Amino acid sequence: MTKEVISLQNVKEKRSMAFLKRGMREEVNGRMGIVTSGNDSLNINVRYDSNNFSKNCHPQWETRYFD
Repeated sequence: MTKEVISLQNVKEKRSMAFLKRGMREEVNGRMGIVTSGNDSLNINVRYDSNNFSKNCHPQWETRYFD
């Protein structure tokens, strides 16, 4: 059995977040970062400014988005 790969498009649709885009600036709990992709838990991967790797992040928990 293969694991379904969840794209950012799936996260947008299933969480009703049509505005969400790859490369979008966002802030989670006071930390700034960039949206890099969706993941299989219907969350997003975010590369925080202080890191050079992406981390799993709930797209609605203490989050602000900037365009």
